[in-house]
Amino acid sequence: MASQQFEKHLTPNDITRKFSVPTAWLDAMPEFGEGRHEVILRVVDGVGFSWELTCVVRNKGVYKKPVLQSAQWLSFVNVKSLVAGDKIVFYREVNAFRGSQYRFRAQKLDAYGNWADV
Repeated sequence: MASQQFEKHLTPNDITRKFSVPTAWLDAMPEFGEGRHEVILRVVDGVGFSWELTCVVRNKGVYKKPVLQSAQWLSFVNVKSLVAGDKIVFYREVNAFRGSQYRFRAQKLDAYGNWADV
């Protein structure tokens, strides 16, 4: 069963530097833990491949400003040939057998105007 689904259209900064994570997404992510400012996200993309992405938040200030660290994120961008305007869909699946599994689907518009996983 999927939890709340989040979507974001990629910006030029997202595809060239780092992915700015919408703050609302933090509720669906694993806990950061006391005093920690990063968490490893083990995700499965829309075509079944596993990825390990690191989400980092500021450890000072009111606004957390979460981002995915650039090394793993830019590898994901390059493999998927993502460009500004493409879309990321993120959600957590709860499975009684496997536990929580995180989905991080990259999508592009197909020739018919439908979003398709890549």
